Amino acid sequence: MRKVFRGGPEAGCIDAIAAICVELAAIDVGDLSHRLPEVHGNGEIVRLARTINTVLGRLEEADRRVERALDQQRQFALDASHELRTPLAGLRVRLEDAQMYPDDIDLTDLLDEALGDLCRVQSIIADLLLLARLGTGNETTMKEVDLAALVREVVARDAGRQEIQLHLDPEVTVYAVPSHINRMLTNLLDNAHRHAAQTIRISLRSAGDGAELAIADDGEGIAQADRERIFHRFVRLDSARSRDCGGTGLGLAIAHDIASAHNGSLHVEDSASGGACFVLRMPLARDH
Repeated sequence: MRKVFRGGPEAGCIDAIAAICVELAAIDVGDLSHRLPEVHGNGEIVRLARTINTVLGRLEEADRRVERALDQQRQFALDASHELRTPLAGLRVRLEDAQMYPDDIDLTDLLDEALGDLCRVQSIIADLLLLARLGTGNETTMKEVDLAALVREVVARDAGRQEIQLHLDPEVTVYAVPSHINRMLTNLLDNAHRHAAQTIRISLRSAGDGAELAIADDGEGIAQADRERIFHRFVRLDSARSRDCGGTGLGLAIAHDIASAHNGSLHVEDSASGGACFVLRMPLARDH
């Protein structure tokens, strides 16, 4: 039969505290779903029991968050190991072939392929380090950034084959780390180039108390079921939006984490031209 603690003096404070101690001692640290019995009244013992149950609830939720984080960390370690293993294995095979059959190897081709593999490994490691730094939240070099000017700068150094249409409102300023915003815009534009058929449209405007930047392509689009997981690390889609062209598989994950680190958001929706539209929202500098 379930015990009920009553808050009045007649319940006996010593007995009530002893009962609480017994219940707490029975709690298994591996299962924090246990709670003290239901309490009635408003006495000190009742409030103590309710407070303990509230704390137990918070500990249970914290335990779930830690377990989810550990699962994600383990999966990320496995994925990263796989991604690094692939180019390193290819490099080793080429070098072993060259060692076994030195007269049959074109040294120039071998060096080009080896450097390509090493560049890929370096890119993956650099992206992983950036993601780790973003996770610490210790960046201190934030300042006002003119988004329109930065978009024009990123587009100006772009060598993509598609036409880029700009529709940028002036004086849209955010408080951010300039190098991180630059990297985010570069990643989003690279992604648009990989999947656009002919045209990329970039628009920027102030929307209420935030800045809204949209990068849309006229490619094949992204299925509704994939619109969350494309921001996960090393995720591959079955469609043509799978990682290609030597990318690390971390570009969209980095863009998403940069947006989050700046109290913003990044999501994907349908483009008016039939492809995908990545929408970034960030607080305006005046509201920082």
